[in-house]
Amino acid sequence: MDNPTNASTLLVIAYWVAVLTLMLAFSLLTMIVILRARSQWLARRDRSAQKYWLQVMRKVLAGDEVPTRPLASDQIAGFIEAWNATHDSISTADSMRLLPLGRRLGLLDAARGMLRGNYHDCAMAIIALGHLRDTQAFDELASFLDDRSPIVSLCAAHALGQVDPPKAMALFVPKILERDDWMPGNVARILTLNDDGSAAREIGETLLRANTSSMVKLVRFLADIDPARAAVVIRQILESSVDDHAISVCLQLVNDKQDRERVAGFLNAPRWHVRMHAASALGRIGEASDIQLLEPMLTDKVWWVRYRTAQALLGLPGMGAEALRQMQQRQSDAYARDIIDQVLSEHDMGVAA
Repeated sequence: MDNPTNASTLLVIAYWVAVLTLMLAFSLLTMIVILRARSQWLARRDRSAQKYWLQVMRKVLAGDEVPTRPLASDQIAGFIEAWNATHDSISTADSMRLLPLGRRLGLLDAARGMLRGNYHDCAMAIIALGHLRDTQAFDELASFLDDRSPIVSLCAAHALGQVDPPKAMALFVPKILERDDWMPGNVARILTLNDDGSAAREIGETLLRANTSSMVKLVRFLADIDPARAAVVIRQILESSVDDHAISVCLQLVNDKQDRERVAGFLNAPRWHVRMHAASALGRIGEASDIQLLEPMLTDKVWWVRYRTAQALLGLPGMGAEALRQMQQRQSDAYARDIIDQVLSEHDMGVAA
């Protein structure tokens, strides 16, 4: 038989385990409710501060005198949200008019404190310091270029470009080759926003020391921000002994008519993708006389080469849908006739090349 004393002891233990479990569950639920309520209160506080400071900034931009005092700690997050939102929606000239306000309020020190916060606070503080354009923040912002988060590091690059463009581009451009996690579109936007020419100069100097893969990566960005300088680099690459990938990239970027003959030299390249991009490039920069160079490529064994060739022919001076249709009639090759049909059908439907 079971010992009555042991059974009684087990019941007591089970009772207190249940009580403690319920107390723990109740404590956790209470903490969740408190944290949620605090989070909602902070959000309301920050929205209220943001609304207030948005109104202040509108008055400053309108030329009104607004009495201010250094930011209180409970105003910092809301002010920075309003500061960033306002700067993102106004011109550079108007942005400059807000700088005295930021300095009077102590934004530099306030934002520096947020740099040690969570991911969101850190990114917002970096953006705010960029808009403040205070050179005292440059070194702190530069340290974030190596942040493991691509968003934080790109925010830092953009902010640095606002604070000291030449110095920023000297740091940013070499990093482009190191950071494979940076989206090309975001990098291009930062480079495009540079208006003192330092981005183009840094890319040009880096290209002189770059290997082929780095050269290809940088020349794309250079073509966006300085087409004239990019044309010189592209010309040098097309005339040098580099791999087919580099040639293909340069053929996609070439837009200078004086490179016509260089481009035409790649129409008979062994690699099909080089022939394809050469045909497309000739369609952009070619002349009416280049019809005789492109027409034989309508019979190329690779579909994509034939397709881009037909598109290029359609875009050449002196050509058009009717002229291409007449060209189709004299083709003995079925593939050539079919690809012209394809391109003309797309043209008739308004499909962009």
